[in-house]
Amino acid sequence: MFGINVDSVYQTVQALANKEQRGYITPQEFNLFANQAQQDIFEQYIYDLGAHTSQGEDMHTMGDAINILYGKLEPWLTLNATVVGGTDLPSDSRNGKIFANINGVRRTLRKMPKDEIRNLRGSNWHRAGFDEAVYFEDGHNRIQVWSGTGRLTGGVTCESVTGAPGLVFWGYVIVNEVPMYNPGASSNFEIHSNDQPDLVHKILKLAGISTEDEGLYSLAQNEDSENTQQENKY
Repeated sequence: MFGINVDSVYQTVQALANKEQRGYITPQEFNLFANQAQQDIFEQYIYDLGAHTSQGEDMHTMGDAINILYGKLEPWLTLNATVVGGTDLPSDSRNGKIFANINGVRRTLRKMPKDEIRNLRGSNWHRAGFDEAVYFEDGHNRIQVWSGTGRLTGGVTCESVTGAPGLVFWGYVIVNEVPMYNPGASSNFEIHSNDQPDLVHKILKLAGISTEDEGLYSLAQNEDSENTQQENKY
């Protein structure tokens, strides 16, 4: 499920920040930290996708971890984006694994330096041909794909992540000098709902760092530790 209510996160953050009179985070600070936290989590999705890409595994062999990651990236992820002419990657996107149909089988391609591929092309490997393929980067958003039988110009696809979560905003009106939530002027988080605890912890950490409030930062660390201990029980 995607989308996390911004007021739910705001109230949780304020409750934890005020625990044992730890302090108050202004709406302006919250909005700043909330957007940074959401972006950090989204960038972690991208980093994890790249880590799986470097392992050279097919998505069907990666297990639950990659399936969860794909689920969290679903609004922005295309699993089989066309690589035009086997060369041009989708523009304005960040790309994960590269695939090609080799002898009727969808293969995950290995990335190799251009010089190494040139050497392979002159070897017995290239002359004999086989059912694997490799690629090298050939400029911005461009690749070349080679198999044992020559260069591939069709049947090449890739994982493509386009866009990012929208801006978060806790809107409010002032009532008796107190900011009160205004849902009509607010926008919610767009990342996966399972990441709400991580959002809260990151916002608290950002608030603790920016205000140099060691007590608030320690509170966030303690919440992280308690959350990790709970996860380890299962």
